[in-house]
Amino acid sequence: MLKRRNRVEARFDESEYFQLHRNAQQSGNSVAAYIRRCCLNDEKVIVIDRRVVRDVYREMNSIGKNVNQIAKVANSDKRISPASMDRVEALLEEIWRIIDEQLGGIRTRS
Repeated sequence: MLKRRNRVEARFDESEYFQLHRNAQQSGNSVAAYIRRCCLNDEKVIVIDRRVVRDVYREMNSIGKNVNQIAKVANSDKRISPASMDRVEALLEEIWRIIDEQLGGIRTRS
């Protein structure tokens, strides 16, 4: 196993120190591992508040129920009105709006 012998010291005020520890915990890393990942890797470390993800999931679940109701009508060989299709499109856009708003604009679709 790799032995790390070099040490770096940094000073933080109370809020910075708290934020560092919170971010490390939310990322699933120790503070040392979190600092190494942030400073030494090309990858971007993203810290996501699980409460926000839970809230977004609930919103998307509610919207998904509406989409499923429309899909049931479509699969029962009944005609879907243009207004219903517009509603499906609006619901999908609402999903993306919530994701963008709550999760910091991670939308990657075109």
